[in-house]
Amino acid sequence: MIRFKLRQEKHGGYLLDRRQGAAVSLLPPGFNLLAELATAGRMLPGWPQEGIARYFDTDHAEGWRWWRTLEELGLTSEQSLQRLQVIPLAEDLAALPDDCLTAPARVYFELTRRCNLACHTCFNASHRPLSDELSTPEILALLDQLAALGTFEIRFTGGEPTEHPDLPAIVAHARNLGFYISLGTNGVYSEHKRAWIYDAGVDWFIVSLDGAAEINDSVRGAGTYRQVERTLADLAGRGIRTRLNTVVARHNVADIEHLAALADRHKVETLNLIPLRPYGRSVHTMPDTMFSQSDFYAFIRLINRLRERYRVQLITTLDLLDPEATTSHDLLVAKRHSCAAGIEAAVIGPTGDIYGCSYSPASFPDSPDAEGRRLFVAGNLRHEPVRTVWRDSERWAVFRCLNTYKNRGCHQCEHYSVRCVGSCPIMGYFRNAQPEACDPYCFVGLLG
Repeated sequence: MIRFKLRQEKHGGYLLDRRQGAAVSLLPPGFNLLAELATAGRMLPGWPQEGIARYFDTDHAEGWRWWRTLEELGLTSEQSLQRLQVIPLAEDLAALPDDCLTAPARVYFELTRRCNLACHTCFNASHRPLSDELSTPEILALLDQLAALGTFEIRFTGGEPTEHPDLPAIVAHARNLGFYISLGTNGVYSEHKRAWIYDAGVDWFIVSLDGAAEINDSVRGAGTYRQVERTLADLAGRGIRTRLNTVVARHNVADIEHLAALADRHKVETLNLIPLRPYGRSVHTMPDTMFSQSDFYAFIRLINRLRERYRVQLITTLDLLDPEATTSHDLLVAKRHSCAAGIEAAVIGPTGDIYGCSYSPASFPDSPDAEGRRLFVAGNLRHEPVRTVWRDSERWAVFRCLNTYKNRGCHQCEHYSVRCVGSCPIMGYFRNAQPEACDPYCFVGLLG
């Protein structure tokens, strides 16, 4: 079983620890040292001294720090090196784009739009499957491509991915390929589903819940709160890594403290608070509940107070008030200059479209918005391989061309690339058909 993946990048590499679901970026000396050790499959004569001298030139102190990290990971023994997969680049390094990773570190794979719920806040209006969804053989073949390219994590989403009849076989195939596997799920399971889902091979459950029972059930359906709480208890009992996802707006902001307490009670690692956005079903079902700029500012002040009272890590966007905040709390993607969409991560839709983010016209294959589809859909994987589409930056310009599509004010803002990834091109597009527009949630102008 693969424990580590070492992937070459244009300027160094990335090392995935599959057990932790965490990746670290490596400069060329660190990558080259570990790559030679992996090729040998054992400790080389004269190492580590000779390896450090060869690859770290005069910065031997940094070399020894890296070697101690490898020892802590167990990556200096022959047994551990046998569980390390190296993914080199066949291409000329100079030909690779500079504005993205050589492969998406994480892929959100929407297996189906079929869902056992029809939540008011659903960004892609899931409930019934789309026509012409990918077959299981097509899904497995795409996983093979992603493994060869060097993707680290597959997040199976939907719709509700557990409604896909072949999910156990799909997860098993992904596990054999060495992916870190996460599942974006509503956590509402039948007894039959509970009998297999926890042992299917999923490393990380991302479970949706939108408030205390009354509020949550008004959005997600009667009885869903009770069922999700049972799922959280089951996951905690099995020691499975868990996150709660909450779409937050005026209707449920008062329930955030309840969710933080619930998360602590069930050993949930993170509570991810996603501001309601004008996409999918919410446009019609909840048109007046989105935060205003001042509402959002008050929401950020609230979660900063709650961080002092609860163990769970509270995560959200535009987190400008916490001096400890960084652009990313994610163990896999850094989000140094923008969000991960189209730069460090991608979405594969149920019919084979590949795009940067689900919160866009790309999520709707039959959308009449031709310009939105042109901007946000990079290609279709039934017609082209992942490698070809991912490494063609012109197709991803709305996410990668930051001089054009990042709001000009962001480039001068003290928070940009420190604790904020800057404006969202999708929010700008929905706001006034201008991807470079200022994010309507940005409250930097309200700060004293």
